Amino acid sequence: MMVAEASTRVRAGADAVREAVLDPAAYTRGDTKVGQIEVLERTGPQLPWMRARMPVSVRSTILARYTITGDEVELTMIAGRLRGFHAIFRIDREAGGGAVRLTHREEYDFGYGPFTPLVERMLGGWARRSVEAEVEALRRAAEARVA
Repeated sequence: MMVAEASTRVRAGADAVREAVLDPAAYTRGDTKVGQIEVLERTGPQLPWMRARMPVSVRSTILARYTITGDEVELTMIAGRLRGFHAIFRIDREAGGGAVRLTHREEYDFGYGPFTPLVERMLGGWARRSVEAEVEALRRAAEARVA
């Protein structure tokens, strides 16, 4: 399983960061692998989740469910080309409430049998740079909400 993770300090509150994570346009405002997110379904605050289709730059589309639990947003692949994909956005509140630390982790299971280690070595740098770009795009989107 290949893992890519990045973290950044965001000068915004947890609510603004959560809104940015759930905003489909926020991902496309940076050099990220996500070309667009099509929200297929969204629920209210009693059962917070949304279902979305995401074309990504590796010529693949995934159907995913976002589940919101407090200061974590979990993304679980429902269908896609990969054998498995899981991501989490963790929002850690800093003392004083003026900023948070946003951490984004993606886990890929390519399912290519004996070729998987080679694929992971080939795509590892791309995945790391992509997650770093997503965290940066979400930071800018969250900070713009409070500016």
